[in-house]
Amino acid sequence: MDQISKRFEPDVLYARVGQPVEFRNSEDMPHNVTTIRRGPGTEIFNVGVERGQQYTHTFDRPGQYDILCDVHPGMQATLIAADAARATVSDQSGKFTFANVPFGDYILRVTFEGRTVEQPVRVAGARTDVQVK
Repeated sequence: MDQISKRFEPDVLYARVGQPVEFRNSEDMPHNVTTIRRGPGTEIFNVGVERGQQYTHTFDRPGQYDILCDVHPGMQATLIAADAARATVSDQSGKFTFANVPFGDYILRVTFEGRTVEQPVRVAGARTDVQVK
């Protein structure tokens, strides 16, 4: 994830649990990276990142994390750490798609507003519609 033009790029980033994530500052001014686990509101880290520098962190728990810059209050992003083989983001209406999923039984985990709901799903055809409860 990069800091440039007083924005985090991209503004939504997926990472796998256990995968190092690099936070860069490509701008000509100092920034910081504050990371807060959504839900409990636990601060994971808060580090200064000077111009041209980077900070690497490995997320060890799945979930949604708010990424902020304390120096520039309008800078924010979301990082989603997933421990599943497949992950996606919904559109504005809450719809999402997974393509080319082999037939079988799965557990669908939907994380929103800091909480996760799990539901069994059976993929038995070319299209499986699921209502998350």
